[in-house]
Parts: sequence; structure tokens; C-alpha cells
Amino acid sequence: MLIWVAALHCEAKPVIDYYRLKKSHDDSAFDLYRGDDMLCIISGVGKIASAAACAWIAARYDHEASIAWINLGVAGSGQHAIGAAFSLNQVIDADSGQRHYPVSCTSSVLPGSACLTLSQPSEDYREDTLFDMEASGFMYSTLRFSSAELTQCIKIVSDNREHKTGKNRQQVSDLIHQNIETINQQANDLIALNNEVAGLAVTPESWQQLIALAHFSQTQKNRLRVLWRYLMNRDTSAETVLQKISGCSSAATIISTLELLSYQDSEGL
Repeated sequence: MLIWVAALHCEAKPVIDYYRLKKSHDDSAFDLYRGDDMLCIISGVGKIASAAACAWIAARYDHEASIAWINLGVAGSGQHAIGAAFSLNQVIDADSGQRHYPVSCTSSVLPGSACLTLSQPSEDYREDTLFDMEASGFMYSTLRFSSAELTQCIKIVSDNREHKTGKNRQQVSDLIHQNIETINQQANDLIALNNEVAGLAVTPESWQQLIALAHFSQTQKNRLRVLWRYLMNRDTSAETVLQKISGCSSAATIISTLELLSYQDSEGL
């Protein structure tokens, strides 16, 4: 399952048209468009709205073996041309300073960029980073359901010091549409990776053993799945993982132990 998350309809329209997604009439919390193993949700403007939309749709599809995510939208830039497209490699929340690091596919043709997420619109353009209003909320939420490798942000420059097109909805759609073939290539690579990860989903037998060890909240179960998939992808055996956590007395301790194992493994990459 690939889920596109856009703040506005004009940002989502090129994706909806390209993949021929159909509007769902069964949902009222957010506008939702469906296709074959693909969804597009319109979150509304702002990081809180984006986080809420991601959490809502993830809960609706928690039966999926794996979910990949793309936050698609426009951004401001102090130095880049209107229409330039980027895959974010760092997202900074301007209010909290919290940083997230999306991991682009190795075959990505889009250049990387950092992005500062603001709570209010601004024309204080910076030379070294893009800025938007959704990416940090998107990352904060989706990383609770999927790994960083399956959580990507694609931003198209709509505003700079010379030109400001971000308030013109048709121009926003046109800018994204101009990049739709490259965006599609990135999406296809992500879908292929997600299919591989889905094949590493925890077996029913292992899952029963895991959740029998302690009482897990739904959020903790989601985190448990993410950590398990990562470790299985690193060729760690299920028996080894279960042995490592067999002495843990609480859900929080189990998750902390798995996070430590994941961290230790990533240090060796």
C-alpha cells in the first residue's frame, strides 16, 4: 500500500489524475481518493493537520502488511528556481527543533534537500533549506507506522524571492504536473521496496509470541511491527530477537530493547 499525503487538492490533483484515483464517498474525516493498492489523502494545511490525517488513515489500514508514504507538496526556497523538485533528506520542525531523516531510494533521480517546517506562512527565505508547513507533522506521525526508508517527502518549489505562485492553485497543480514522470519513478521505486518489506511481515506465530510477552497499546504494536521488519530485513533471525526480549517485563522495555538492537545494527552499516 502506498499512501500519498497532500495538504491541498491542487497539490494532489496531478497524482489523482495520473493514477486515475477515484474519490471515496465512504469517508468524511478527510477527502480520500483510492486506486489499486494506492490512496491519496488531503490533510489540510499545517503540520498538525498532516499528522492527524496520517494517523487516521494508518489506523484505517492497520491490516496492511506494510505501508509506504509520500508527502507531496510545494515549498519555498531562497535560491532554487520555480518548479525545481526535491526529495527531502532532512526535515526540521521550526518550533521544537526536532529533526527527521527520510531515506530516499538509492535510485532516486531527485536531488536531496533539507526542509524547515513552519507553523505560519513566511517570506523569510533561506539559502540552505526549503520551507513548508507539513513535512515535520507528516514525519512525526508516519514514523510510528513505517520505517524511514518507506517515508518520503517530495517538494516542488513554488515560491522564491522573485516569484510567488504558491497562492495560485492552478499554477501549483501545473508545477507538480511538470514533474509527474519523475515523481512516478520515485513512487515506483518506493512501491517495489515496500513490497519487499511486506514480505518480511511478522508471521502469525511470531506475532502471537511477541504480543503474549506484555500488554501492548495499539501505538506500541505499530512500533513493534516496524522494528521487527527492520531486524528481519537485516537478516536477524526471529529466534534471536525473541530470545533477546524474553526476559523483558513490560511493553516499553521490549520496544526499548528492539530499538537498541536496531540502533546497534545501523551503527555497523
